[in-house]
Amino acid sequence: MFNQGTNIEKSFIFDLTSKVYIATDSAPVDMATYELCCDMIDVAIDVSTIYGKNKSGITFNEYSAAQFTLRTKQVLFMRPINKYLALLAIARTENCENESTINFNLKEFRSCVYDVFEIAKRKMSRKIEGNVCC
Repeated sequence: MFNQGTNIEKSFIFDLTSKVYIATDSAPVDMATYELCCDMIDVAIDVSTIYGKNKSGITFNEYSAAQFTLRTKQVLFMRPINKYLALLAIARTENCENESTINFNLKEFRSCVYDVFEIAKRKMSRKIEGNVCC
């Protein structure tokens, strides 16, 4: 849905620590694209570490973002979902002209991912409470 609503060609959800994608769309994954995404994560985190530290020492947050224009007339961009996950996506340059649509859809997507984690957290909490022995 995210890809169709924003004219994205390929998207991934990456774990930022391991650089493993935990979800992607149905289009095939080629190794060059995966490696490019991993390189982008490295660059974004390195730059955030140097220039993005706030008072609490956090370097990468929901306002962090990166965008590269490739020679192939495509744009590779990275937007955080939470402090552990980020969306990386590739789109044609002309499809990135309306960045507000991408940001709106990403905000909605991020909210849905947050809801999924909250539901899982509540289920886990109930399960733990049910196993407590007195």
